[in-house]
Amino acid sequence: MDKEWMHLPSRLVPEYEEGVQKFLAQARNYAKTRETILCPCKRCQNKKYMKFDQVYEHLIMKGIDPSYTVWVFHGETYTSQFQSEGGSRRVQEEEGGSREAYHLYRDAFVAEEEAGHIMSETKDYEFVDLLEDAETPLFPGCTTYTKLSAVVTLYNYKSTNGHTDTSFNELLKILGGMLPEKNTLPENVYSMRKLLKPFDLGYEKIHACPNDCCLFRKELKDFDSCPKCGSSRWKVDKITTKVRKGVPEKVLRYFPMIPRLKRMFKIEEKVEDLIWHSKHKSQDYMMYHPVDSVAWDTINHKWPAFASDPRNLRLGLATDGFNPFGDLSSRYSCWPVILVNYNLPPLMCMAKENLMLTLLIPGPKQPGNDIDVYLEPLVEELKELWDIGVEAYDALSKSMFNLKAILMWTINDFPAYGNLAGCVTKGKFGCPICGKDICSMWLKYSRKFAYLGHRRFLAPDHPFREKKKWFNGKKERKGKPRPLTGLEIFNAVKDIENNWGKKQKGEISNTAKKKRKNQDNSKKVQQPVQMWKKKSIFFNLPYWSVSYLTIYIP
Repeated sequence: MDKEWMHLPSRLVPEYEEGVQKFLAQARNYAKTRETILCPCKRCQNKKYMKFDQVYEHLIMKGIDPSYTVWVFHGETYTSQFQSEGGSRRVQEEEGGSREAYHLYRDAFVAEEEAGHIMSETKDYEFVDLLEDAETPLFPGCTTYTKLSAVVTLYNYKSTNGHTDTSFNELLKILGGMLPEKNTLPENVYSMRKLLKPFDLGYEKIHACPNDCCLFRKELKDFDSCPKCGSSRWKVDKITTKVRKGVPEKVLRYFPMIPRLKRMFKIEEKVEDLIWHSKHKSQDYMMYHPVDSVAWDTINHKWPAFASDPRNLRLGLATDGFNPFGDLSSRYSCWPVILVNYNLPPLMCMAKENLMLTLLIPGPKQPGNDIDVYLEPLVEELKELWDIGVEAYDALSKSMFNLKAILMWTINDFPAYGNLAGCVTKGKFGCPICGKDICSMWLKYSRKFAYLGHRRFLAPDHPFREKKKWFNGKKERKGKPRPLTGLEIFNAVKDIENNWGKKQKGEISNTAKKKRKNQDNSKKVQQPVQMWKKKSIFFNLPYWSVSYLTIYIP
């Protein structure tokens, strides 16, 4: 439509009022059921949601922002004519960058406004100030970086290269001296963190027992020592043995999952990606995405109410240990726990920006079977997402809905699989697929087990089944074993009493002495070997015991 009215010298002429009315008519069609829109006046500059009559008053009394030439917040898009006009490419890029900055801050601050809530004045002013920071060039005339984009780039550089705060403060001073005057580069790391703080959804620091016996939360929140092993919650000076109260010995970092899932649905483009799976199931019986898997169909069959809403999330959990200090030493092992969202398209669900870090389990020793202690807060959130769900706002349909989620499987290597599932991964019953029907053989001179029953997974008429000398000297007549169901596994582990925590040196030595004292090799009775080491915390999830055990080994 004609936009000459935006530049009229007077707002009292009928042409200006007529242009405002046409603008509001277009904005009303774009807003549809919403009663508020962003106000594009010179003061608000698309930073505040207001009712239509309020926007009309602002545009008449204060005038429209003259730089807002393409009404991207009110239903208009860039036309091919605008893109082809000479000299307009830079304007388009600048306004596109402004639009991205606006959406970034809107997701952090005013998404609740979309759901019909009124934003407080304090948050409103905070939003305006931060939006100005996002749109401010790094220095006058700079078209490459804004203050926000420069801070994000530099902070990423600091994290990637392991700069200390002191060294990075010196680097910022050097860069500040090189840039032109009146640059907006922060002077120190503290100022950078203060600018980025609004995007931080936060994480919880949960103190843990040094021996992995428990987390100091809920009823143990005020304890100063572990109720099981007696270890101090606080650091102890090795020389003076003085307890440094207030300095925890071990800290679990927990990143709550639910607020991040809710935020994803506040972005209209992301919602379209989250329901992608509902329209892209394979039609040629080939697997291109987990939506084509047997596990996905099993969930749809067992819980049709959950499957009826494509916005409900299907998650996978991945974990393994690594040394965060950049060397190959095994003296320290830190374990991140990451969630994968399988609702997203194939190229997005495994992209690093869509992998959700939920737990950071500290070292120096790996948690082993005691990893369940650290998984408690995550499993509680997963249980809430399944039992009752959470209220979330869908930016695509402009409505509230009850969001639920299910954990489909875990992704890990074989040792980590044993820690999560609680099954034995070495020794006589080292195969969780074969179970008690395993074909294991003890090699006397090598002093280890070998598993030579792999031929039974071949076709019945396969020639390798008849070979003797190539394998264990016998023909293979057995068929492949049937994998256990989740219910069968649950019945096998339901009576196991978990005993968390690492054994201390004194406890191990006393136990060894007692064994040596009471042991009589001549009358020794061989105890049955257990296939399961613990009852996994995942069985606390209502759906886990009735689902099939799905194993993915990279």
